[in-house]
Amino acid sequence: MIGNSLGDRFVRHTLRVTSYLALAGAVLLVCAGHADAVGIDCKKAGSGAEHLICNDPDLNSLDSQLDEAYHGALDRSAHPQQVKEKQSAWLKLRDTCTDAKCMSATYQRQIKLLMAVSDEPAICSGSTTPEIEGCAAEHARRADRELARYVAAARKRLIDEGKDETTGGPAKMALVDFDASQAAWAAYRKAECNAVYDWWSEGTIRGTMAQECLRSVTKSRTTDVWSTWLGFMDSTLPLLPKPGRN
Repeated sequence: MIGNSLGDRFVRHTLRVTSYLALAGAVLLVCAGHADAVGIDCKKAGSGAEHLICNDPDLNSLDSQLDEAYHGALDRSAHPQQVKEKQSAWLKLRDTCTDAKCMSATYQRQIKLLMAVSDEPAICSGSTTPEIEGCAAEHARRADRELARYVAAARKRLIDEGKDETTGGPAKMALVDFDASQAAWAAYRKAECNAVYDWWSEGTIRGTMAQECLRSVTKSRTTDVWSTWLGFMDSTLPLLPKPGRN
């Protein structure tokens, strides 16, 4: 049985966070991850630049994309303090814009730069089997954290759109089904990566292969969540940037 396999014991801890977030709506991660948020709270907009952004739907979407790109860069960078310092300098540049064209171009350039930040974790400098496995595990954890942010954004959209609905409204029903699909996906990932671990169980790279499975399956799920739940059928910009490959 899978429940008693070495593979199950190997991935159980790695999966625990994602499974919990899928069922609980990623509340803990959102609260912790956005304590350092850079996104604008339009209810508290003060400067001319902030009002310009809040009054333009496309700029508002770009601001949400930037917030995710920034937190993703912090997560992937070996020098997060430098990311913070560069972001602070960028905010001053952004605030010099006085029209939507300048603001849009400034946002898009910064999002691209932030999405490109992807330093190898320090543990990835080793060449032994345990070190290689540790590197793969950290990349799998990065993928987990990224997925949790995208799941939280998808749930927030459905919750916001369902606020004015009666019981059984489309957004409320979609939220229930989305949570169920996320739980089913977590079960699939567990079974799939257990199978990979078991397939390689006689080799020393079994742990690395299982971790790479976790990373790959999770990245694919993040892209699915983005394309299905965070975009729009018209020309409206998506709520978060397209997930990166790293």
